[in-house]
Amino acid sequence: MHTRHLIEDVWQRQRFWQQLGWLVLTPLSLGFSAVIRSRNLLYNRGWLSSIRPPLNVVSVGNLTVGGTGKTPVVLWLAQALRERGYRVGILTRGYRGTNPGLTIVGTEGKPLATPDEVGDEAVMMAHRFSGVVIVGRDRVAAAHRAYVEFGLDVVLLDDGFQYRRLQRDVDILLLSGQNDNNHWLLPAGPFRELLTATKRADVVVLTKSASVEGHKQLRLAKGNTTAPIFSADLVPMALVSVIQGQWQEQPLTLLAGKRVLVITGIAAPAPFYRTLREQGAEIGEIVEFPDHHRYTNADWQTITHIGQKCDLIVTTEKDLVKLERFPFAAGRLVALRVQMPISPATPFLAAIERRFRYQKTDTIPYGCSLSH
Repeated sequence: MHTRHLIEDVWQRQRFWQQLGWLVLTPLSLGFSAVIRSRNLLYNRGWLSSIRPPLNVVSVGNLTVGGTGKTPVVLWLAQALRERGYRVGILTRGYRGTNPGLTIVGTEGKPLATPDEVGDEAVMMAHRFSGVVIVGRDRVAAAHRAYVEFGLDVVLLDDGFQYRRLQRDVDILLLSGQNDNNHWLLPAGPFRELLTATKRADVVVLTKSASVEGHKQLRLAKGNTTAPIFSADLVPMALVSVIQGQWQEQPLTLLAGKRVLVITGIAAPAPFYRTLREQGAEIGEIVEFPDHHRYTNADWQTITHIGQKCDLIVTTEKDLVKLERFPFAAGRLVALRVQMPISPATPFLAAIERRFRYQKTDTIPYGCSLSH
């Protein structure tokens, strides 16, 4: 059993050993909670400084670990703002990447770095988004570079709700409803912050079929926020295959009636499986790896062996960036391309733009230094 599954089992507290494991972890959670409360207090009082860059900053984040759809929302919003005439870039941490400094991952839809260097999600975004994608743990420096080098007027922080060093114009908080039964902080629960942190949100988006009426997290947090509430869900767009090193879209109809082997290395794969079945695929085998898994030759051999019994091997785009280097038979490996549009889109985008300090027509002095 993967470590992720083991921890999630403990969070459920349904069996004796799970309850015992949870009790062992609760003191650590209380300590983590004290650290987070102290840190937020320091920022709220201004004792820890935050920096405001000379461009609009939009953060997309959540309160829990993984699985709420941050990356699809960031990609959808980046494209939507770009279509409205903004010069948009994406700033991401580059989780599990080896490059220590700032890295330009992509421009014009062409990845310029590898998953080992900058992480799988960053490379996937560079494939999907035709604007600038920058990886860096110091996102203050990344925002500065986005402005000075590329002249951007909007940057999106992927997974930025807890990154308070960089002031933002809009904080978008995603809630999925997947962790409604355990509101403990890590490691005894999936939360990175208490639900009271919802008060920092400017906009709340319910993702993955969550509803206002059935959303326990939101009901408990309602006293903390007056933010407008929108919804978003995964929508399949196409299949993606790698042909002569290039990603090319294929119709979803290729799944209909096919027996497929599904390969995932993501935090919450259940919606992915459901989508494949809705598209008419027959899931013959499932091989799950931990989130952000780095595939090896042994993994490829296992996948190839199991896949002999299936018509197609289907994975996610985040996994495809790491699997495409292996010599799969032509046409055998495809990825499901999804998007996560926010509804209703026009009021949502209007709520975002109302908070911008700089509009498309504003002239921001080139080379303006970051200020506290």
